[in-house]
This record gives sequence, C-alpha cells and structure tokens, in this order.
Amino acid sequence: MRDHTHSAPAFHAMALVAAARAALGAARSIVDRREGRDASEQEDERLARADLHSIASSIAELTVRLRLRVMTGTPETEAAELAQAFEDRLLLDDMSKRLRLAHQKLLSLYPEVSEVLAETTRQLAAEAARLSTADAYEAEWGELAIRISDWLDAVEV
Repeated sequence: MRDHTHSAPAFHAMALVAAARAALGAARSIVDRREGRDASEQEDERLARADLHSIASSIAELTVRLRLRVMTGTPETEAAELAQAFEDRLLLDDMSKRLRLAHQKLLSLYPEVSEVLAETTRQLAAEAARLSTADAYEAEWGELAIRISDWLDAVEV
C-alpha cells in the first residue's frame, strides 16, 4: 500500500497540473491571436477600462488569498508542505500574469493615468514573478500583498 504522506504522488499531481496550465495558456494565446487581439496595440479606452476593472477584481481576490496564505503558516507533513509550496507558486504566478495585463491596460489609458501608476504595476508584476520562483518567505508575500492592496486603492477604473 502506498503512503499518502510520501511526496512522489504529490509531485506527479503537480506535474500534471503544471502541464495542464501550460496547455491552457497556449490555447488561450492561440484564441487571442485568431481573434485579432494583440497586447502590444493601443486599445480603445472604454474597452481598456472595462478590462482593467475585471482584472483589478481578480487581483483583489488573489490578494485576499495571498494574505490568508501568509496567516496559515507552514503545513506539518512533507507532502502537504510540497503541495502548499506549489500552490503558493501558482498563486504568485497568477498574480504576476494579472498585473502584467493590468499594466498593458494602463498603457492603453496613458496619458489619462499616471506613468507612475503604470510603472508601479510593472514593478509589482515583476516582484510577483520573482517570488513565484524564489525561496521566499511569508513576510515577503505579506509585504507584496500590502503593496498590491495599496495599488488597488490607486487604480481608478
């Protein structure tokens, strides 16, 4: 009988999830290209504002999850710790992707939005991406969550 606390089954599950996320991301990119969406182009203001509002809502939800994660601490078993570390990385990766999208929308709204806000968004996305691959600590995640909360207050949609 297999020991459910052993990390090998958890590792295989994480590999499957990672592969599925990569495939889904590629499929979404293909759909966007086929529909003529190009992130490097200037978007219509109305559309960019609507998208930014939706993205900001998603970022707010991820920020709540990040804050809750900081409060929970480290799991007791090795398998649970491995699974939690994987989920932490996915959360931070999702945060980074949403912040990059928000940055693109803010660039479409420039000069109506400050370049400081757009640059702050870019920096937050880079920080979330860095933390998603680093051996980071809950304190860094908590600090990022606070900075993102401040950013959410500054975003006018």
